Amino acid sequence: MKLFKTSLVALLVMTLPFRSGKAAKVNSKCKTLRTLVPFNLTMYVTHEWYSIEQKPTSFQPRRDMFCVRANYTLEGEKSISIWNTATRDGVSGAVRNAEGLFKLRGIIEDPDVNSKILVGLPFLPLSMYEPYWIVAGDLDKGGTKWAFISGGPLSTPRSFGLCEPSGGLWLLASDPFVSENLIREIKSRVRDLGIDCSALVRVQHRGCDYPTL
Repeated sequence: MKLFKTSLVALLVMTLPFRSGKAAKVNSKCKTLRTLVPFNLTMYVTHEWYSIEQKPTSFQPRRDMFCVRANYTLEGEKSISIWNTATRDGVSGAVRNAEGLFKLRGIIEDPDVNSKILVGLPFLPLSMYEPYWIVAGDLDKGGTKWAFISGGPLSTPRSFGLCEPSGGLWLLASDPFVSENLIREIKSRVRDLGIDCSALVRVQHRGCDYPTL
């Protein structure tokens, strides 16, 4: 069991997209991306969040885009514990991180801008963490809550004057089943921010059996 845990940690370390310690470059052809301010982080972490669509990355490729869920727990003013789960190769596939043995840590460098977070493994230096920017969302309305996350500033120009960050993109909701109208509305809003949504892939949730929190 100890060897298994050691191997899994090594795999996580190898597959996480590490920063070089330098801030991501901002492309002058892209819009300047700002996070939500003010932002109610306390309300945000009270919800379970389901990934509705997201951009494939080296640490979460297409084969892991089933039953993707995130749970957040505040651990003080500047720290968040993050438990991510998903299944591989289908909704009935192997559950990744089912017991929550490997949790990520979120660090808020400026409490006045608590929608701008750095995320990484707890034992790694902050210079190796990745940006997690909450750039749009609706936590106040009744019914389904949603949030849109960018993995840092926009840096890669795409079509129609839109851009992508070097990191991921996530459309999250408090319900795994949201209407197509809401998805279109969210994408329209984030395109107005200059974000290209064409790389987003739909996450499958129908038939999922999520780990007990």
